[in-house]
Amino acid sequence: MKELLLFIGIFVLAGCQSARIHIVAPSFDKQQKQQLAQHFADQNLKVNFAQGVLAPSEFNEASITMSPTFADFKLLGLVKDALRSAGYYKVDELRFAQQQQFYYEGHIGVYLLLPKEQRLPLYVESEDCTPYRTLMLTPEGRWQLDDFVSKPLAGTWRRQGERVVLTSDSGVDTHLHYERTTRITYQGERPAHVLKALPGTQGAFKCTFVAINMN
Repeated sequence: MKELLLFIGIFVLAGCQSARIHIVAPSFDKQQKQQLAQHFADQNLKVNFAQGVLAPSEFNEASITMSPTFADFKLLGLVKDALRSAGYYKVDELRFAQQQQFYYEGHIGVYLLLPKEQRLPLYVESEDCTPYRTLMLTPEGRWQLDDFVSKPLAGTWRRQGERVVLTSDSGVDTHLHYERTTRITYQGERPAHVLKALPGTQGAFKCTFVAINMN
């Protein structure tokens, strides 16, 4: 949580002279952001979409974050109205402070994330590849593939249902199938995330990538 508050502090200090409402929505594309901004505009509110702010994995689908002493309840009500019109009917209210207030009065954060059961793990590792590979998928939509031999590959990712599309920085698309399943471990059968190359996949992604939940 300390690291989360640090990110929040840096973000709000940098933005406190501009928009009062700061949105973290790492899975939204340009069109979705425009539509969401319009819902806020209908309430006469301007928003700023955060870049590079980590979305806490423990947050639910929709959260409003603010200072512990935040008291602009009219603004809070308008934000909730905008979110309801966008389809978010259950919104958590979270107040943060650590030595100093990171969200100042008049500034609030809105975190809009995928439902927890749809979120991809941060790291998956290959189970049938030589050399061994790891695939990192950041909440901000970036990926990086490492085999610790060659130069890492990187690009952007997006999810389309059970398919994850990885677009390299050179513009090449790779499609992987995503599923929740289980794997047998020393603790018995445990939940697992699996990303598997679709037929016809070539090169470094012709693998099965797995992340096992051992918690």
